[in-house]
Amino acid sequence: MKKTILNISRENFSPFGDVIEFSSDCEERFEIITKEQAEPWRIAVYRYKEKSISKMENHPTSMESFEPLTGTTLLMVAENKTPQDYKVFLLDKPVCLHKGIWHQVISLSSEASVKITENLEVTSQFYEFDKEIEVIIS
Repeated sequence: MKKTILNISRENFSPFGDVIEFSSDCEERFEIITKEQAEPWRIAVYRYKEKSISKMENHPTSMESFEPLTGTTLLMVAENKTPQDYKVFLLDKPVCLHKGIWHQVISLSSEASVKITENLEVTSQFYEFDKEIEVIIS
């Protein structure tokens, strides 16, 4: 199955989360994009080389940010009830996923890394694909 790589915009990414950027009408120097009142959080870095995936994961009780640091990354995301109906985005700007969104990253470069912010304690669920999904650039 072929998938088109999408550029991230507020509109096309909204079912999955928030784009971390200033609103078009914001004239302030500081704008809160999203917040979590109930749980403490943590910041991590994640490094990967994978060019294919066999599963996606979600965190039903935690939002999660993906902020590109190095390399070129594709972010695969799907709504909670339909993990098999995923979309593929070029991760060229930071995003914060809603709770329960299926996700996985693939590196288009030899190695890539992202900064991740999420709850201090994270519960994970996994969805296994019938066959491995790989990136083919033609």
